[in-house]
Amino acid sequence: MRSKIDQSKYLVRDVLAVDLPFFMSEEDAIGLAKEKVSTRYHDQTWILNSQIIEEALGVVSDSEEAVIVVLDKNGNLVSQVHGMVTMARMSEITDALQSLSTD
Repeated sequence: MRSKIDQSKYLVRDVLAVDLPFFMSEEDAIGLAKEKVSTRYHDQTWILNSQIIEEALGVVSDSEEAVIVVLDKNGNLVSQVHGMVTMARMSEITDALQSLSTD
């Protein structure tokens, strides 16, 4: 997906929101997350153990689906796409990005 987005114009970040069980440390969660995220994107990935982001974006906290959000430069929600990235969902994302360039 990243290859379809001009990263010189848009900031791309991965956010993993984790509800840690009482017996798991934050370091353990980060270790598990690093196994899922390509090494070249570790510096672009935020791992949170808080529901603040989920609540702010209206994402169901126990969802196992990916959620891709597009925010404008002021942090306003422009688009939100749930589920595995497909060509149709990628079109939604790129359309939302295109709408930002006309603002």
